[in-house]
Amino acid sequence: MTVVVDRTGRPDLPLLRVTTDRLVLTFAPTRGGRLLSLTADGRELLWQNPDLVDADLAPVLPVASWPASDGGMDTWANLGGSKTWPAPQGWSGPDEWAGPPDPVLDSGSWTVEWTATDTAAAVTLTSADDPRTGLRVVRRFDVVDGSPSFSEHVAFVNTSTTTRRWSIWEVCQVDTARAAGRPVEEAAVVVRSAAAVGESADEVELDLGSYEGDVVSTRQGADVRLPLGTGVAKRGYPRAAGTVELHGADGLEIGLTTTPPAQGTWPDGGSRVEVWLQRPTGSAIAALEGLHPSAHLVELEVLGPLTVLEPGAESTLDVEWTTGGR
Repeated sequence: MTVVVDRTGRPDLPLLRVTTDRLVLTFAPTRGGRLLSLTADGRELLWQNPDLVDADLAPVLPVASWPASDGGMDTWANLGGSKTWPAPQGWSGPDEWAGPPDPVLDSGSWTVEWTATDTAAAVTLTSADDPRTGLRVVRRFDVVDGSPSFSEHVAFVNTSTTTRRWSIWEVCQVDTARAAGRPVEEAAVVVRSAAAVGESADEVELDLGSYEGDVVSTRQGADVRLPLGTGVAKRGYPRAAGTVELHGADGLEIGLTTTPPAQGTWPDGGSRVEVWLQRPTGSAIAALEGLHPSAHLVELEVLGPLTVLEPGAESTLDVEWTTGGR
């Protein structure tokens, strides 16, 4: 099969689709340059917000009527998919990213360019220059026909006149509705760890927030397995080897891998991998600015080290995506 790149979508939500014989990647350039949909052998892997788009990725309501993303988390038009953000996240000063919501990096209009041959395609998405972080973000995806995997290369460019310090943070939202509630032996998030088998749990896993329910991880050798659908929580992994995966009853569904450098400092207590776990809740969570979880999903998150960027300087992160294409 020839690799095909085509424009699709609607005027208020234009999309770019890359089709191979194993994968279909659909990007939403005008909504933060995100990878909105990823299907492997016909099966959708990412989560999209059903309040905003339908199964065909068409807006349920005109985009102009979506939440304005101009206040707290309760105003965030969380479209879903996978996006690149700067870390650390926070609201105490200019060295923290005060999002989402965010009008440039999460929901702004990015440019998109691509090249394609019969056997491969490269898609490059570029943000506007963000005045809050001083960053321009560039995401390049390389896809090869016949493979259930692909690669992503991310660059942060400091376009400001001052020195900045950021970590590249890939945040991939995955639908877990079908797997929620299964035992961890059948369905789980798996964090590959470089820790020694005997290291204590608090050296391997950090509780970055427990908001609802009871999320209790288990160890499988050095690796960590997290249950699906038991609560709303955030966990961080300073001893991660750089890989986080979602496993279902049939094995690997999707995984993201980076290669952490031997030396470096990471945000959130040194977390190289982070996981957000969510299930529907009966009410909004006050500690999360009124965010009301309404779906079963997880966020598979990989981070690069914090890097000091002088004006004009660049940092990069390479992410390998693997699917359990059958």
